[in-house]
Amino acid sequence: MRKIKKQGESFCRAKEGYFLSTATRALIIGVAVIVVCIVCSLALYMSKQGKAAINTGTNQYNKMLEDYQDLNKAMYDGLEVSGSEVTTLISKLISLKEYTSVRVKTKASDFVCYNYFYDEATNTISNADNKQYLNGLQEAKGADNYINPQADFLGSVKKNANGIIICIDFIQQ
Repeated sequence: MRKIKKQGESFCRAKEGYFLSTATRALIIGVAVIVVCIVCSLALYMSKQGKAAINTGTNQYNKMLEDYQDLNKAMYDGLEVSGSEVTTLISKLISLKEYTSVRVKTKASDFVCYNYFYDEATNTISNADNKQYLNGLQEAKGADNYINPQADFLGSVKKNANGIIICIDFIQQ
């Protein structure tokens, strides 16, 4: 191996090619380590940002799924419906034994609970024997809690702490 060295040159010449000196190799390795560290930190930063975006998307999906599952009940919130639709809903909930109370306030009576008793103070429903609720509709037209099929009722829904609709209120207009 022949060394040809000119002033200011850090290359050694062999038969074929040039070789770097030890200091130059160390400098290149140091720069490479710094570049790798920067690339790794950028990858970690981007993965954290992606994870946050995925969590946000998952939360939105879960909220949409929760709303869709109770869509048949949530649609009554702020909706004015006929008395016949109220009676159909009550009959359906009672026959399916769904965990939902329906409270109806007519012009002749205060709130009457169907299917479950709704306790407004604790925002819970119960079917205990000591609670007053009805498991059927009043057929006698002269009764105070009779639901007139032609009357209009304004609906509203009440949710528990878990976001589940537990009560649907209907107030005669």
